[in-house]
Amino acid sequence: MKIRLWLKNFIRDKEVLLSVGIFGGCSMFADLLSDRGNNDCAATVRSAGLLILILVIISDLVLKRSNNPFLIPVVFTEKDKFTSRNIFDKFVQSNKKLKDAPKVLDEVSKLKLDDLIFNLDNYNPRGSAQSKYWISSWRELLREWEIIDRELMGKPFSDEGFCYHIYPNLTLPLAFALGASVNLRRPLVLYHYQNQEFYKAIDLKDPHEVGHKPKSAVTAPKTIPEDLNLDGGKKLILHIVISALRVENFQLHEDYLNATNVAIVYNTNLDPKEDWLPYVQEIVQIAKPLIHRYEDVDVCLICPSAVAFALGMAFSRRGSLKVCDWYRKAKYIPVFPLSEIESHLPFS
Repeated sequence: MKIRLWLKNFIRDKEVLLSVGIFGGCSMFADLLSDRGNNDCAATVRSAGLLILILVIISDLVLKRSNNPFLIPVVFTEKDKFTSRNIFDKFVQSNKKLKDAPKVLDEVSKLKLDDLIFNLDNYNPRGSAQSKYWISSWRELLREWEIIDRELMGKPFSDEGFCYHIYPNLTLPLAFALGASVNLRRPLVLYHYQNQEFYKAIDLKDPHEVGHKPKSAVTAPKTIPEDLNLDGGKKLILHIVISALRVENFQLHEDYLNATNVAIVYNTNLDPKEDWLPYVQEIVQIAKPLIHRYEDVDVCLICPSAVAFALGMAFSRRGSLKVCDWYRKAKYIPVFPLSEIESHLPFS
């Protein structure tokens, strides 16, 4: 890897100098041979010089086109350090390219394996009704992520490009909040863990695709009410459900009597071997126009954490949106406002 990077950078940076040096040197040597009467040798030298020059140009074009972004495996988790490391090791071992990534990072950067594991060292907000604890946990995870991101924005990563491969082993509000934090600013791939295996669930190497119409046909979600031609107003409570076991229940939100209640529902468990991006795109196509008609929006999620992360990316620039958590008193309560992100945009 180091040799390839060095060769690519050397040819790119010294392309003109190499071309002039090779062609000029060969021409001078050929002229010298001609002056001594070795015309055949002179012709051979000129041909060799021209051939080497062509090879340098072709090599430069090939190396420029062979842009292989660095794979950066990342795990977000609420687990302790020992458990987190075991999760990370299993994650990178699940895929050959991910397996090689830590070695490559060690060769070309100061990053170590532990730098790619983001776990909550302080307070775990799961089950808390107080937003301040959720915000504090989000800041802790985001701060660690931004530290390695700054390292990755330097060479050689800035030349080659890089793509995060993320396993978000988090409660849904935190997964959503981190997705909203990165917005569409970084390419990434999201993974899901099921039946003791990791699956590539959502490929967002082009993060803008999260807001595009699906390229492959999937069943459209059910909406409640069926007619979403709503006028808008002060408050919307939006339930997004992807589950065969749990169903939407508007009464589970503490403020349902004072808001417009809408549900977007897939009454199924997604197959981990399928591409989940079209399902996310279907939801975004329905939800995004809807949330812009209301002053305040609360989002209640029942879905895999990878989906929550991707939805956060899609809805990130809506500062009045709040993500809800399933509180132990069997009620949804808003715990994380996206206005926290808007006040200081990360990764910008």
